[in-house]
Amino acid sequence: MNQDSVKLLKECESGTKMAVDNLNQLLPSVHDGEFRKSLEKYRDAHVSFGDQLHRLLNSGGEEPGLLGSMEKMSARMMTAVKLMLDDSDKKIASMLTDGCGMGIKSISKYLNQYKDAGKQAKDLARNIIRLEESMEETLRAYL
Repeated sequence: MNQDSVKLLKECESGTKMAVDNLNQLLPSVHDGEFRKSLEKYRDAHVSFGDQLHRLLNSGGEEPGLLGSMEKMSARMMTAVKLMLDDSDKKIASMLTDGCGMGIKSISKYLNQYKDAGKQAKDLARNIIRLEESMEETLRAYL
């Protein structure tokens, strides 16, 4: 596995971990049952992608990337503050829509940056982008 593949996979794995952590933090505040089910489905899809990324990195003899504890704590605190101000489903949908946009932008940037990544790494990254786009579309109904 070449270095561009490793770097792309690690960035994608970091993003899926962040998404799962954020969804887990927000789910208890969701009021609408259908909205909760939808978010649980997307959380599970992110977990599945994270597992795939983890296995692929391990098969290449690489250690999975780590989500920085300061980055994680900062994101959790920011989310908690936003929820204290407004814990409506509309606010949660808005926050998650922003996260989807950031995920799409970041992974697209890394796809362009790591041009020599292998097909499997690029395909996984593109599939994660499609997941984020689908989630963003679903969230619009709750804005």
